[in-house]
Amino acid sequence: MIKALAGFLLLFAAQPVFAQPPDWEVDAHRGHVHGARILVLNDYHLAAGDIARGPVIVIGGSATIDGHAEEDVVVLGGRLRIGPEAVVDGEVVTVGGAANVDPKARVRGGVDETVLRIPGIDGRPLPRGWFTGLALAGTILRLLFVFIVASALTLIAPAWVRRISWRAGEGMASSAAIGLACQVAFVPVLLLIIAALAVSIVGIPLIGTMPLVIAAAGVAGTAGFTAVAARIGARLRGTTVEASNALWVDVLLGMTVVSALTLFARFAAFGPFWTSPAAWSVSAMGFLIEYLVWTIGIGAACASLLARWNGPQAQAAPHAVA
Repeated sequence: MIKALAGFLLLFAAQPVFAQPPDWEVDAHRGHVHGARILVLNDYHLAAGDIARGPVIVIGGSATIDGHAEEDVVVLGGRLRIGPEAVVDGEVVTVGGAANVDPKARVRGGVDETVLRIPGIDGRPLPRGWFTGLALAGTILRLLFVFIVASALTLIAPAWVRRISWRAGEGMASSAAIGLACQVAFVPVLLLIIAALAVSIVGIPLIGTMPLVIAAAGVAGTAGFTAVAARIGARLRGTTVEASNALWVDVLLGMTVVSALTLFARFAAFGPFWTSPAAWSVSAMGFLIEYLVWTIGIGAACASLLARWNGPQAQAAPHAVA
């Protein structure tokens, strides 16, 4: 096990796993694999007749051992299958996933299996589908809540949404930078304001208004997301937010496109490949798209509010078409 842990530490000392050359996997001697096998978000298969002369460590993927592993086999966050002809001289360790060891397989170091399960109401472990369904329901409820707030904003303050959308279109990179800065600084600035109010007698009653400040920031951020989604939807319809006479439709279409990958990943999680690198990649890409839209929207909303406070600069935005 010590050798396996040492191989795991090599993950942080070596160059990135995905940048390894093709000959990192197998050397010139066919069937003999030398050195530690460290794979992240990738599946590993040691074919029958092949020999792995170093520890095998798989993180976020599945492993299948049909050959001869001379040292430890460690799988974190995935499934492990050891075939009937497999020989493992070291230990077999799985964390978070099941180990399926054929009775004919020879594992000299023993099997250490740690499966993460949360008991249900009756004390029995909950099936994986329950957690997958809970994640899907949470995503749908989150998107539905955002869409309800976005719909209200398009009806109550369409001019504000159009102004933010115009700001996002005029400077997408600057809006993203401002949005990222707002996300990083929001909590520290909020805590600093609360501390400043707490040390003053006059400011203590104002601490009670902090929930309203947080809610207002949430509404402004949602307005920014709505504006960027509307801009995407308008482009797909062949128009612009400034010229569109169906802002709500633009928001609906834009949100559908932005959240499509996230929803697809949630539904795909019910399939047999929920731990595969492809499923993880789709889920990560969906999160990245949503986060980017939110960040640009937050920055555009902040820039729009600041421009409006400056007075004449707010007039630079084109007027909304009725």
